[in-house]
Amino acid sequence: MAGRLRQMLDPDVLKARPFWEYVHGQTRKPKIPRRQHLAWDGLILPADHEWFQTHFPPNDWECSCGVRTRSKRDLERLGKSGPDEAPPIAREPYIDRKTGKLTEKVQGVGFGWDYQPGGLWARGLTPSQIDSSNVKLAFGVDDVEPLTDLIAKAKPFKAKALASGRQAKFYVERFLTAFGAKIGEPVLFRDKAGSDVVISDDLFRNAQGDYKVLKRGREIHAAQLAEAIRDPDEIWLGVAERAIPEDQGGGTERVLDRKYIRVDPKTGLLVIFELFQNTWFGKTAFQPLKKNSVKTDVNQIDRRRGGKLLFKRGQE
Repeated sequence: MAGRLRQMLDPDVLKARPFWEYVHGQTRKPKIPRRQHLAWDGLILPADHEWFQTHFPPNDWECSCGVRTRSKRDLERLGKSGPDEAPPIAREPYIDRKTGKLTEKVQGVGFGWDYQPGGLWARGLTPSQIDSSNVKLAFGVDDVEPLTDLIAKAKPFKAKALASGRQAKFYVERFLTAFGAKIGEPVLFRDKAGSDVVISDDLFRNAQGDYKVLKRGREIHAAQLAEAIRDPDEIWLGVAERAIPEDQGGGTERVLDRKYIRVDPKTGLLVIFELFQNTWFGKTAFQPLKKNSVKTDVNQIDRRRGGKLLFKRGQE
């Protein structure tokens, strides 16, 4: 969202497209839509309107809403003579679960989500998670040790491969159990580099919310994927390109990602997290395969190594 927001705040973009439209379920259609988020769908306001300071999505856990830029001509095509009237920024009482104290939050927005994700970053500052890691990607990257050397020092997995043929839920639960998490009940896990990452079943879901774990036989490595996060050989911080859907303007945007690498010669695994709302969320996990094959090829991991090396086994 920080990369997307930076594009939207570009002076040339603002001049040509000075309005923002709230889009419900922009990245995926939720199975159970939030009533207030659905009510905001199609709302068009000036880009600098204060409403977007507290309601710029995502607006809660698993919120898939987004924002689309609009021009004056767009408004005319939509039959509007100008932007809409902003809904009131209403607040409601809320008990902070951490402190137990009574406070308040914006209605329709999760507690602590009432700000523009990446807004500070777009103004030249860095998110606290990145700042605490002393990461300055703009000033160079770290050298990459030859993969052959890393493999030579590889530590075999303690976790065993699971039997195949079970339902997806079985494998997801085996992964979550290693962190004390459950399906629908995510937890924060502090990794070897000292950063907190969110462990949830979303790591195994696709954009439609369905499980994607039963693919190419990788489900049997669910417990080993957990071990790759808990006890990695390397953790890299890098920048990745992500495609923007055509209905959102197309093109690409840059995102920060975090790669957990385990180079067991037989099973080599890679887990990728992306920065979202100043928090690391699981994006994908897989076993590197040879091209057009179902055979493991740990050398394929080498293409994913690079950026800032946050952790290396033996150099804690």
